[in-house]
Amino acid sequence: MDCREFHDKHLAFVDDTLAGVELVGMQMHLTECESCSRHDATIRRSLMLFRSLPAIEPSRDFSVRLEEKLKAVKLADAASHHSNQSRRTVGAVMALSSMLMLTYIGVSLRRVDVPQDIVLPPVVATAEMPVDPSGVSAAEMVASVSAGVPIWTAALFAEQTPAHFASIQLASLTR
Repeated sequence: MDCREFHDKHLAFVDDTLAGVELVGMQMHLTECESCSRHDATIRRSLMLFRSLPAIEPSRDFSVRLEEKLKAVKLADAASHHSNQSRRTVGAVMALSSMLMLTYIGVSLRRVDVPQDIVLPPVVATAEMPVDPSGVSAAEMVASVSAGVPIWTAALFAEQTPAHFASIQLASLTR
């Protein structure tokens, strides 16, 4: 017999419920294995300690107090069950109303006619504009920007030459 088999059968050995052949095998293993022998002695001493403790005597009104506490727990459990049902009902109503609202929004969005393309008039530079130090006139710069480009390119141009855009606006206002 090995130690693993001994530990697997040890509870039955302590309770004296093993068959004769297994009992003899366990006793032989105890004489051969010091580790299992210490384990068996520890378990048996622990059991003897618990068996020698005095019996606990409950108070006279113990059963009455226990029954009262059990009734209180049952009432609290029933109340929480009712509360959980009402929470589930509220949750179901909220989920249903949310579904109805989303359905309404979806249907109303389908009815809206959204134009597919936004067409802007072309930008035409007609006034004589000053020339940038790089040699590109402001008119050429404005003419090269079509109406369909993203805004970041216009912002980039404005960042590079903010004085020209300001002077163009002032010049057109004074005429």
